Amino acid sequence: MLFTKPKNEITFADIEGFCQEFGEGVRVEYKREIKHIPKIVSSFANTHGGVFVIGAETDEQNKVKFPIQGISKKPGIEEQIQQSALTGIYPAVMPEIICVDVPDSDNVVVIIRVDESVHAPHAIQNSTRAYMRVGSITQPYELADMDRLAYMFKRREDSQAITRQILDRIEEKTEDFCDTDMPNLTVIAAPVFPYRPMISTEGIYGLARIPDANLRRVAGGVRLLMKGRDYEYSELNEYGIVYCRAQLFQETCRHTGKQFLDFEKFLEQIGWLIWNAKRFYDKCEYMGNIEFKVQLRQVRDKNLKNPEILRSLPREPPRPLECADSEVLASIQCLPLYLTSREQLIGIVEELAFGLLWAFNVGRPENIKGLILSALRYNNLLPN
Repeated sequence: MLFTKPKNEITFADIEGFCQEFGEGVRVEYKREIKHIPKIVSSFANTHGGVFVIGAETDEQNKVKFPIQGISKKPGIEEQIQQSALTGIYPAVMPEIICVDVPDSDNVVVIIRVDESVHAPHAIQNSTRAYMRVGSITQPYELADMDRLAYMFKRREDSQAITRQILDRIEEKTEDFCDTDMPNLTVIAAPVFPYRPMISTEGIYGLARIPDANLRRVAGGVRLLMKGRDYEYSELNEYGIVYCRAQLFQETCRHTGKQFLDFEKFLEQIGWLIWNAKRFYDKCEYMGNIEFKVQLRQVRDKNLKNPEILRSLPREPPRPLECADSEVLASIQCLPLYLTSREQLIGIVEELAFGLLWAFNVGRPENIKGLILSALRYNNLLPN
């Protein structure tokens, strides 16, 4: 079915079967040509999500006419649709776009899949009009009324409260396993606005079976303890939240008595969290925006140790690689799709790592990508 089937497995026969089964309605729209992208995509995002098929003509009852002709295969179709959704909708919507060849022709059928959005309401026409799906045979979308808009805004607030409650609960549990007076690193991945469970707890348990992990069921998810990884506490939650906290053990300089933290440990933990998040969101088939947060705690007056970084810095004037803050936070938002690309994944880790380095009086080292590649490769965390 086009609602859920992986994009690389969709065939023209799948499209024909879908068009025979589904007429236009709350979750389905057909158009002969590429048009009304912002209105239709935003109406799906504002309601229950859906599938928009371009290249299929409908009759008076909004049933698809056969044979399906498709549209002319021209370069840049996906980019055109994506640009229309990004620039014509506020907040922007990033739909999934699939082009399937029509047999024995130079045409394609375009499938646009849109998830229900926790960023709703999404507006078009300079942010003045918001559409929703109503399932009418003649017009399956209409302008949203004030009650509906108020509901969508409240859903945003509720989802943020859910995130805070879950993270507060997890943070309390980590205190039983991690010494909060020691330097520690917390890495979190979560949907930007989680508002409903996206996977069963049993599904999480099967996903979290990692060698050498002390696995245990907890409320709403699974806990992992990995003492071999420097007393690391991890948790996967049904709302799509992936959490990891690790203590950062230090070395002491014999001459100055200063304590040092190893930057490679930062990269290892960030990469480990992203690897787990990718597996988790793949399992959930989640396509919405996610946010990665990295937080260092108890690091005031701590120094950074990493010979590769030190070699890449200018020798004059000398800089103390010492943190002036007790807590340091860095974050970045992206789509799960980015985690499948080596370049984009490295870019995510780079931005997070740079946010931490800045607090230690370090600019962007020239060899930062090499360090990231080395750390991710060593821990088998790079996509194939």
